[in-house]
Amino acid sequence: GAEPSLGRHARSFLAELGADDPVGDFRAFIRSFRYELESGCFLLERTVHPDLEWAGVARFLDAMAERCREFIEPDAPVFENCKKINRVFYHEYGFQGDLDHFHDPENNFLGSVIRRRRGIPISLSVLYLLVSDRCGIALDPIGAPGRFLLAHLEGPDPFYIDAFDRGRFRTEEEVRQILLTCNIEDGAEYLLPSPIGEVLCRFCRNLVHQYTIRNELRQARLFADFIREFEDAYERESH
Repeated sequence: GAEPSLGRHARSFLAELGADDPVGDFRAFIRSFRYELESGCFLLERTVHPDLEWAGVARFLDAMAERCREFIEPDAPVFENCKKINRVFYHEYGFQGDLDHFHDPENNFLGSVIRRRRGIPISLSVLYLLVSDRCGIALDPIGAPGRFLLAHLEGPDPFYIDAFDRGRFRTEEEVRQILLTCNIEDGAEYLLPSPIGEVLCRFCRNLVHQYTIRNELRQARLFADFIREFEDAYERESH
């Protein structure tokens, strides 16, 4: 029927759009309030790297997930299967936390993180999430202050994953301790999944901070504008 060609037209239309105005594309995405993590990360990154081809990033994630599926057992507990993802993610592919250049803005862009195999808590968590999702393993992003995490909260044994610390598993109590170091007494709200819009907005907040440190103020202002767009979009949706 008509659907596939519509899809193709939409893609070529997006390609035409993208050629001209990556900033406008991301702004339109924010205003749409139809947030999807992978698309959002792509559109965010293109505002700084307009020539980015997402197909290469997607192929990389597909290949990584395929490798994980060689070890994953569909009937095994999620905890056990995440150990298998850790093996591929950290040992085979060599991803690790970028302690030396933590405040490098490139650490927020998945294409750059994949190329360098280095990232910060949020970007490593998002990559891990996009791989686990392809493997049919349901994890949630957890936007805790001080350390972005992942979690599996369904079932009798919920657990958290610290993607920055080589996929270390953490209990709720350990996460509460992290929050205490940020002077958060009752961190219940931070133990729950973050909406995708909030994940993308946190990338933007990082970038404002990091570009400001580097005195790249035009870039800092750009991401501050995106944060305002997110806030306006949430405001509109709440009425």
